[in-house]
Amino acid sequence: LKRVKVGMVLELHNTGLRRQERVAPARWLARLLVLAGSLSLGACESAVDFSQWASGYNRAVERTHNENLVLNMVRAAHNRPMHFATISVVRGNGQATPVLSAFMPFQNLTALARSGATLTPTFTVSSGFNFDMASLDTSEFLAGLLTQISPDVIDYYVSNGIPREVLFNVFIESIEIATDDHTETFVNNPNSPDHEKFIEVLHGLLDSGFTTESLAVTVPVGPVLTEAEAKDPLRLQAVAQNGLVLEEAGGGYRIVKSATTSRFCFKARGEALKKLPKNALCGANDLPDEQAGQKIGSGLEGRHNASLKVVTRSTGGVFNYLGNLIYRQVDSPAPYRLALTSEEARTYNYLGRGDSLIYVLKDTVQAGDLVRVEFNGSTYSVPADKQGYSALVMSIVLQVLNLSKSVNSIPTTSAVVVR
Repeated sequence: LKRVKVGMVLELHNTGLRRQERVAPARWLARLLVLAGSLSLGACESAVDFSQWASGYNRAVERTHNENLVLNMVRAAHNRPMHFATISVVRGNGQATPVLSAFMPFQNLTALARSGATLTPTFTVSSGFNFDMASLDTSEFLAGLLTQISPDVIDYYVSNGIPREVLFNVFIESIEIATDDHTETFVNNPNSPDHEKFIEVLHGLLDSGFTTESLAVTVPVGPVLTEAEAKDPLRLQAVAQNGLVLEEAGGGYRIVKSATTSRFCFKARGEALKKLPKNALCGANDLPDEQAGQKIGSGLEGRHNASLKVVTRSTGGVFNYLGNLIYRQVDSPAPYRLALTSEEARTYNYLGRGDSLIYVLKDTVQAGDLVRVEFNGSTYSVPADKQGYSALVMSIVLQVLNLSKSVNSIPTTSAVVVR
């Protein structure tokens, strides 16, 4: 087979057979476009990287949540109304555009040059996000914001290794200790002149092993039943279908259900163990009456035959408490900073970024601040270095705040559309 190219005429020579084919410039252009398509597909495969879009959105949400938390703490510090908002809907949009640049020199009007043709494929990607902000001023959210935090929530964090000194300072509103002759209430309010007394009592309880535990209990459902009522086939079917149990109780029968609850108790050792009554110890079967308070005997130094009652805050109360700490740090005439001193807290703080429960600076902006907000002409910021337990506290508060949100306010992020 012999091929000779003369201008735009291709001659094929083969054992007595001869054929001529004239290739028009349009057909050359079609072939180039096919090549461009294949190159653009390869460029698409290598150029589109969605990871940067996802991480950028993630950082934006992080910044929004952090600023919302600190801003409401600062509002609470100055007795301003708190306002909460959330990102309700996020829309992602991406566009991929392949571009082909071709250069084809012609010898004349009908013939391409033998060399010099170039083909340059390029591929551009653009992205963006649109979102809707929703104000959390519904009755459902406010009910959660004003409800006392359950010991179940506190026990969850204790069981996950969060220092008790952090949790109890954030979540406990007051501690009441009653003895035979009088009752004392210690309020956890940084603006109170008696705040140091609360800290002293709390440290005494922590030294005695004060903690939380989760218990499996049975909860009565309905009144006591007679034998005939208990044997009713329809009732027995309903009991079985709903995972309930029928037990003997008070000369009759009662339907009960299994549940899990949490309570404050003591994991004491040594001398502290001898001073505490058995029902105050974790794992006790004879649980105390919550209304009457937990008997702690001589578990606290200097107090005998005492009982203990713990009152937890609401989520809104947590913001007020942290706001009071911020006020005492940066706006009070007598600056005060709450430092954590327990061995458990020091061990947890392995990064060594300070011992403050929360640490905020005013009008002292630093590079790499964890978060900063503008309020009333001033800048409040949490530094990345020497922040103490600020990041941990913000993480816990955000999670507890989310418990107050409706499922309808959870972001429903759409898929990123590439066209």
